[in-house]
Amino acid sequence: MKNQETQNIEPGLELVIAFVGSWIRFVCRQRSRGWLRPALLCLLVGCASNPKTITFQHHYHRQDLSFNEEDLKQLQFYISTDIVARYKDATGTKSVLVTGMTPVVVTGAGPNWVKVNSREGGVDVPFVTDPNHYNGFYWIATEVEGSKEFKKISELPEKVFLHKGTRYQLVSGSGAFLLVDWEGWESLAKSRKVTEGRRVGDR
Repeated sequence: MKNQETQNIEPGLELVIAFVGSWIRFVCRQRSRGWLRPALLCLLVGCASNPKTITFQHHYHRQDLSFNEEDLKQLQFYISTDIVARYKDATGTKSVLVTGMTPVVVTGAGPNWVKVNSREGGVDVPFVTDPNHYNGFYWIATEVEGSKEFKKISELPEKVFLHKGTRYQLVSGSGAFLLVDWEGWESLAKSRKVTEGRRVGDR
């Protein structure tokens, strides 16, 4: 597997655990309060229990394995970073916040795009990739008025997400991309039939 995994825990978590472990032992030797050690241990276990994710790449994680829409719907995806958007309705200006690592599921897919949402009946948000880039990520995108195409929001002059006629102005998060649950993707990848090959002399 390629060494391009992204986790939502700090890269130096092992060093942090080692440091905190040493500090705990020191504090315990100093007869610190009894609740401190279990509290810190619970904190570390909580951090380590978060889902392990990787950046979802077009060829390596989808195209090379011929994953179709139904396959993608079996995978758990996440948003890489916070997204803050503003829009106007009859009552005035409102804001929408989608926090980083929000779990999302695929609701639709095309040759170079997928749509995801975070709740039943919610907004389907497109993410698009450049198929000419072998390791292309899936970046947050928007519909284009008068077209069925999607455009990467970070490349547009106005950071606007268009959905069913409503314009959402992105305050932050125009560079958001998709992450996928590593264990779920690996399990699905292993389900693909692998040829055993043929040796000289085999009938």
